[in-house]
Amino acid sequence: MIEFLAAEAGIRQLHARYTDAVWRKDVAAFGDCFALDAEWRLSGVVISGRGNISAFMAAAFEKYRRILLTFRNPVVSLTGSGQATARTYVSEQSVLADGTAYGPIGTYYERLVEEAGIWRFAWRLFLTEYIGPPDLSGTFFDNPDFGPPPAMPPLDEPSYDRSGILTNRGGAGNKVSA
Repeated sequence: MIEFLAAEAGIRQLHARYTDAVWRKDVAAFGDCFALDAEWRLSGVVISGRGNISAFMAAAFEKYRRILLTFRNPVVSLTGSGQATARTYVSEQSVLADGTAYGPIGTYYERLVEEAGIWRFAWRLFLTEYIGPPDLSGTFFDNPDFGPPPAMPPLDEPSYDRSGILTNRGGAGNKVSA
């Protein structure tokens, strides 16, 4: 039980470090949230490796004035020593560079590893559940149901570009396979 509590606390701290790095637009701190060989699946793309993930996010930061992420309590399952999975619901309060308010909601499916005494993301899939203004007048999406936790999507599960904000392609509702 103590191992689970320590892992859960470490994963919550990872989410807090991630939120802080995004708010401050700190690319180095953001990259440090990922394992060296991590894979991140979002917005219809697959980004592999900490360096590539950091570069992708540095470009994404330029499209926003501010991004505030709110992570809900992760549903954590230990899968081995220093390894876990989590399902985490997240909402975003953002202002795009042009001043447009933006408030997506989604689900992160996460595989995590403990490296050098801290938890990092090894694999992440973000599925957008809602996209549009913060008043929820935008579009809601149906996504695959992988079953209750600890069920996880397969490692090759595609993500979908719902807005085109991060990738400059697609649009609301367009499915773009990775």
